[in-house]
Amino acid sequence: MTSPYYATQGPVVVQGQAVSGVAVPTYNNNYQEVQKGQVQPKRCNDVLFAILFYGHLAVIGFITGAYAPQMYSNVANEYGGRELNDNNNNNYEENDNNGEEGFGMTMSEVYMILGISGFVGFVMSTLALTFMMTFAAALIKTALIFNLILSGVMAVMAVLAGALPVALLCLVGFALTACYAYTVWSRIPYAAANMVTAITAVKANMGVSFYAYLNLFLTFGWTLWWSLAFVATNYVVNGCSAQGECDTNPSGGVVFLFLVSYFWVIQVVKNVVHVTVAGTVGTWWFYPQEANTCCSKAVTSSWVRSMTYSFGSICFGSLIVAIIQALKELCHQMRQQDDNVLACLAECILGCIESLVEYFNQWAFVYVGLYGYSFIDAGKNVMTLFRSRGWTSIIADQLVDSVLNMVSIGVGVLTGIIGIIAAKGAGIDMSGGNMMAPFFLGFLFGFALCATLFSVVSSAVNTVIVCYAEAPAEFQQNHPQLAAEMQAAWKQAWPNDFSY
Repeated sequence: MTSPYYATQGPVVVQGQAVSGVAVPTYNNNYQEVQKGQVQPKRCNDVLFAILFYGHLAVIGFITGAYAPQMYSNVANEYGGRELNDNNNNNYEENDNNGEEGFGMTMSEVYMILGISGFVGFVMSTLALTFMMTFAAALIKTALIFNLILSGVMAVMAVLAGALPVALLCLVGFALTACYAYTVWSRIPYAAANMVTAITAVKANMGVSFYAYLNLFLTFGWTLWWSLAFVATNYVVNGCSAQGECDTNPSGGVVFLFLVSYFWVIQVVKNVVHVTVAGTVGTWWFYPQEANTCCSKAVTSSWVRSMTYSFGSICFGSLIVAIIQALKELCHQMRQQDDNVLACLAECILGCIESLVEYFNQWAFVYVGLYGYSFIDAGKNVMTLFRSRGWTSIIADQLVDSVLNMVSIGVGVLTGIIGIIAAKGAGIDMSGGNMMAPFFLGFLFGFALCATLFSVVSSAVNTVIVCYAEAPAEFQQNHPQLAAEMQAAWKQAWPNDFSY
């Protein structure tokens, strides 16, 4: 099947989206010689891992249905049924009437604070996209300075607290942060151009954020379901009582499998959005007429492909990360229990491996979303692309992510303040430490909403870099102003590696 980027006549196809024929201008010989991706036939890739994923969900469902009722029945019998419910109701009433135990808030007041903070956080996150487009370069500079100041403040606090080893580590971190800021300062226009282009694509297809927000609630629901299954399994299998006393200790193998299950679903949920964004931005790149409305065909078709043809590939790559995360969590628990040096070393090594695998995945999944490759083929092809371009150092920059994290924290702080204002307006007692409860609720919800939306921007930035590596001519054809800005910025930041 011919590559969509070699077509100069007839329709260009990006994952099933027909694109009008365009004449592709020649930038130079290097541009034409790069091996580019090809749209794959519509087929389900890595099917075995999709079956395994759904099978493991069925097992979790069976365990929950078998053990949860048994646990509840045993606990109810142990406490005497109605007496258990009466005691719980009395405890709730005590918490509602006791400011120290219930933070001076009823559940209705908690929901009110979450609702107001969530609405404000959603509005501010959306407005922040325009703000970041207008002040992209300034925000990246601010993010670098913010990280530098933060590491310096931590070092000073550690010195004042008398924790000299921690202070030394903070000073090393400060020095490294300063060195990094100095090194990448000249690349700020490059990162700003990528971010502006990515946000432009996202704003043209804001419907993609719906799937990101949906997955936020799916993650929350999965956490509740998994927690119930894990606790019920531990209670029944290990012969536990309502007081938490068990006849046997949990099996390490069972705990490991449960951890793999939890992290696997979390990774799949996240990567479905990543692949959906890649397909949407790819369509916007080559055929903006098909990707210029909130709920464009590009958005819906990209999500459908992520949940069908490419779902096995998403499950495959996500499983690798989940296994590493589960092993790291076991090492973390061992280190906490025994303060074991070997466990600490293993946790550190696994953390490094996790970062490398996630780094590989973020680029591989872009190719999965653009062309429909299997996971392994996608990873090999995208890395080959970057090596042939000489861009292995370019894709290592994470300047945009620093900005997204900083703005997310800023929105979280503002929504936390809104939470305090809402609590005061509702007449909630703010004396003592009670002010922290509404601030924490507002901050957490606002930060989560903002970070969820900005994860879409981060995925879009990765897709922009891949598309620009393969098809700058199409970008110039469809988005000339953005293309001119990006070309100038990239030449300024990477004069030796940029050959367009």
